[in-house]
Amino acid sequence: MDNLTGKLDGLDWVTNPDKVRKKIIDAASVLYARKGFADTSLQEVSEKAGVNRTVTRYHVKTKSEIMRMIMEDILTSFQENLIKTIKDIDDPKEKLTAALYIYLKVVDQQREKALLIYQKSSSLDRASKTRVMQLEVDVSNIFAKIISEGIEQGVFKKVDVDLMAFNIMMLAHMWVLKRWHFKKRLSLDTYFKLQLEIITDALKK
Repeated sequence: MDNLTGKLDGLDWVTNPDKVRKKIIDAASVLYARKGFADTSLQEVSEKAGVNRTVTRYHVKTKSEIMRMIMEDILTSFQENLIKTIKDIDDPKEKLTAALYIYLKVVDQQREKALLIYQKSSSLDRASKTRVMQLEVDVSNIFAKIISEGIEQGVFKKVDVDLMAFNIMMLAHMWVLKRWHFKKRLSLDTYFKLQLEIITDALKK
């Protein structure tokens, strides 16, 4: 880091690439939400992040790549938190409860980023759009695996696993998409409990 300007310099991509990447993602999220995807330049993202333009270009070549990185950031955060939480849990019901709560918390904490994915995904280039869709499938597969384990163990009834996994994802996304309505009367924890009841009833044998 340049001690005079406080900006990240060209060495940071070597010494702390994750920090640089995080700064770019956070800066882009703010600018995209404020100005819009089309009206935000990579130069503005660099300035907002306090990152040298050359360093930004090392990490990303296009704005579409930043949108992909935003989605990857949400997925990574969810996976890392989930692995820590459920590593010692055997009961599929407990696993599913933990997975839903963690995903909902991550989506809520990064709701501006999640909204951007919904609002701007159509603006992405084909490669980034394909990558974002695959990342969504990766998230659904986490839920699908837990549901499949529950069915195999006789804990859950037989359902269309893929459909149920995406249903669960959408229940979490609804908190972000319709938060303007639900926040008037529901806390995040209350919303979680009510949606968990719906999911539990749908899987009950």
